[in-house]
Amino acid sequence: MKKQQGFTLIELMIVVAIIGILSAFAVPAYQDYTKRTHASEMLSAASAMKTAVSVCLLNGETSCISSTSSAPTSVPATQIFDKGSDNKFEVTTALSGANPTVQASVSTGATKGGLAAGFSVALTPSVSAAGVTWEISCTTPELCPSR
Repeated sequence: MKKQQGFTLIELMIVVAIIGILSAFAVPAYQDYTKRTHASEMLSAASAMKTAVSVCLLNGETSCISSTSSAPTSVPATQIFDKGSDNKFEVTTALSGANPTVQASVSTGATKGGLAAGFSVALTPSVSAAGVTWEISCTTPELCPSR
């Protein structure tokens, strides 16, 4: 009787096919996961602006942007996060008018991980007697951190 000395060609082909099938599902899932992670990072980076806008709104002020207001609770209009060529976004505030917002967006001509230019996470406040609550919306809803 002869001893077997390794794997046959068909066994190796089956293993390669199984790895191919698994990677066909794993790669797109991983890409979506990293995009959602970058969107969550943008939301976290906007939290400082969100806090400043909350304080401003709770003080009853209508315009707290630092370039237009001398109020002690003035908020910067823009904050830029530049961590390299494929990791750049900005957080902006718009406090004039009836719909104030804090928006984190990928700069034009830039990318943030797998997120394309123009992707944004918008935070819209709602002021009540209990405080300020925030509604989160995104340009691509399936990547929104609020899901």
